[in-house]
Amino acid sequence: MADVVAVDLGGTNIRAARIDQRGKIVARDKAATLAEEGMAAVVKRMGALVQRVRGPETKSIGVGTPGTPDPVTGSMKSRAVNIPDSQGYPLCPELTRVTELPAGADNDGNLAALGEYWTGAGAGEAIVLIFTLGTGIGGGCVIDGHVYHGASNLGTEFGHVSIDFNGRPCPCGCVGCVEQYASAIAVGKDARAALEAGGAEAKNSLLLKLCGGDPAKADAKLVCDAARDGDAFACKLLDRGCDCLAAGVGSLMNAFNPSCVILAGGMALAGEVVLGRVRASLAKNRAYAPINKDCKLVQAQLGDDAGLIGAGLLAFQKAGIRV
Repeated sequence: MADVVAVDLGGTNIRAARIDQRGKIVARDKAATLAEEGMAAVVKRMGALVQRVRGPETKSIGVGTPGTPDPVTGSMKSRAVNIPDSQGYPLCPELTRVTELPAGADNDGNLAALGEYWTGAGAGEAIVLIFTLGTGIGGGCVIDGHVYHGASNLGTEFGHVSIDFNGRPCPCGCVGCVEQYASAIAVGKDARAALEAGGAEAKNSLLLKLCGGDPAKADAKLVCDAARDGDAFACKLLDRGCDCLAAGVGSLMNAFNPSCVILAGGMALAGEVVLGRVRASLAKNRAYAPINKDCKLVQAQLGDDAGLIGAGLLAFQKAGIRV
């Protein structure tokens, strides 16, 4: 059976896995990124890692990386975070030179969506959108098994969909971006502000108790924990965050008409305390009803391996092998 090697280029570690045609990881290894040594040294270590995990039937390589690799040439259109000389670097051509295997690359967020589409929460779905709720809100879209990139390879910046035309400023330069209201960072920031503002409900809240009485310790996880236990103060905070998220999700559902929307990242780990609120908000008034009716909203399943699995499918596509 043919297999491929998937590579995930992280800020601290490079991870590699050999993946078979069923989407199963059959071998894995990792090495330190050592980004400060530059992109050429990183790719050399990447190549050595590929050689360690590849097998006799390995046909190609798929790479997930921060930044924006060109899907055609495999060169970096924008730099990978923490690797200062990576912009413009011929990532895939160099990796092919080192390993003598064809290579393809994509943004790591896109490949997380592709992985969930192949063997995760979006398996068997025609159009899959993924929202990764973390420091910001990442996004990805898979249509009929292929990543949607947009005309200039900059599509699916889901976190920067504006839900308020006169809203909070975002470092991206826009205003009202959904990640300024519904990311884990935003929910935690709003919780700290609400607790510091005081009031009887805040002072008597379970959330403040979970913070040990210190509003500065409030974060999205503690908000979700308190809301799960029925704390009215935390529920109001989470209701607002999830309504904001649903506004962004619903707008993109109306645009793409997906069969499946996946929530991933730290906040999604809270499960139904978040997903249930988003579903309720979508059903109430955040998405066109016929589109919402035909779309399921689910939690991601693959965790940290989503990007590796997606890079594996990209590698099979690069080799022209149907799976």
